[in-house]
Amino acid sequence: MKRLPLLLLPLLALAGCDNQPSTQAIPEVSDANCTLEVINQIEDRTARAEFAGHCSRRSGAIQPTEQPKNWLELNSSQG
Repeated sequence: MKRLPLLLLPLLALAGCDNQPSTQAIPEVSDANCTLEVINQIEDRTARAEFAGHCSRRSGAIQPTEQPKNWLELNSSQG
């Protein structure tokens, strides 16, 4: 009887696996495609997350700060 849970555990672990690849192709990463409207149109959750990640890591997506502030200096002057 103790072996039954041990035998069922691998079967239950593999029961939720889906080996089918994503059927929806993600669009090309560009300024026109990296908008919230285009990202929300991607129905497959994993494809949408992958595409949004590519959009966030493209060059020029985050502009450098022109006058960065030192937060340690700002916090010490308030106390």
